[in-house]
Amino acid sequence: MLTAAVVSPQPMTRIAMQRESLEHPEHGVRIGTVAGTVPEFLAQNAAEAAVVLLSLNTQDGRSLVQNITDLVVHEHTVVVLTPPDELVRVRSAFTCGASGAVGKCEPIKAVFRTMRLAKQLGHFVSDGLQASLAELPSRAPAKLSAREREVLALYVDGLQEQEVATRLRIAESTVEEHLKRIRRKYALVERPARTKLELYKRAIEDGIIPPVLPLA
Repeated sequence: MLTAAVVSPQPMTRIAMQRESLEHPEHGVRIGTVAGTVPEFLAQNAAEAAVVLLSLNTQDGRSLVQNITDLVVHEHTVVVLTPPDELVRVRSAFTCGASGAVGKCEPIKAVFRTMRLAKQLGHFVSDGLQASLAELPSRAPAKLSAREREVLALYVDGLQEQEVATRLRIAESTVEEHLKRIRRKYALVERPARTKLELYKRAIEDGIIPPVLPLA
């Protein structure tokens, strides 16, 4: 029996998944810990949770990069639960270290199956998502590191270099160096990111932040 957890801002999602796992052990997954945010989950010290089903948007102001990085550091296998209009961010989730993805509208049986196979195989995308992801336009990846993605997410969200440094507890010069490397990496794949607006567009394209304003 696979021990798992659910991190979602939606109480009904947490309740439904936990109840289903208890009433139907044939799924092969037992949902023990549930939480609304990643910090709340980690505070519960749920080390026994082998797999964490993570909602793509936790609505607490934390980026997808932060959430996945924090879970992976604690050796949890992460499967993201994504709505149909957030497919671009699934790519970003895998780059950050997620092992699986399943659609929010898929049958609950498919969710449990994805969790099991992501743990067993190290990487698994639900049948319902595979075709949709394949249809997304391909873009040359800039191959940003986890820290670079974190810096980029905060910077394009409106923070200045000094504020990003304070948030991440690093030197402002380090933030500036990260931004230079980020711009160079995008330039190498012929995706210009000279201005903050262009960085904002690249961050949306790569699923580092959710779209808020039209890209046009």
